[in-house]
Amino acid sequence: MISEAHMKNSERAASTRANLVLSAARRFDRYGYEGTTLSSVCMEANVTLGALTFHFRCKASLASAVAQEGVDQLRRISTEGPAVTAALPELSLLVLRVTTALQGNVHTRAAVRLIQEGHVVSDWLEVFRGEVLSLLERAAANGDLVAGVRLHSAVCLVMYVVEGAMADVRRAGAGGGPTGPDFAEVWSAVLAGLAAHTR
Repeated sequence: MISEAHMKNSERAASTRANLVLSAARRFDRYGYEGTTLSSVCMEANVTLGALTFHFRCKASLASAVAQEGVDQLRRISTEGPAVTAALPELSLLVLRVTTALQGNVHTRAAVRLIQEGHVVSDWLEVFRGEVLSLLERAAANGDLVAGVRLHSAVCLVMYVVEGAMADVRRAGAGGGPTGPDFAEVWSAVLAGLAAHTR
């Protein structure tokens, strides 16, 4: 039988670990991998270096934990909710869900930055790009894309818009100014340039 003291210690350890992952996510999101030190994470989390190294042996293992948390959330978001039958509305739903997560969740932003910087190995960006491509291929096959739009260019456009929204949030969070316009409005303009029926 597990003692009450053991349960409290386990809860305290889990709470400390979650606090460290959140604090590290904030630092990685704002400053990237190279700009984040273990001591700065400790200051943000208000814990000792010994407490940090009890849970994470080095910065790489801490970054891996942050990325895992963020990617898990992104995977859940990408697959939640009812499926939409038409490709472009389904693409809109996917893009808006992912962008909302990147704008509002520091774990997801930090995860994507760590992946982009090459400090964490994850296939999430490629999986997301593949989902975008698949939906655009369906839209093209159904005649829903503007004539002459190359699939590769359309995929790049979607990725640029999503990454731009994430950069806006990071810039604002670092005191670099306000975020850009409402993403739903931006996405509506992008979709108007892709959807055949708007021409």
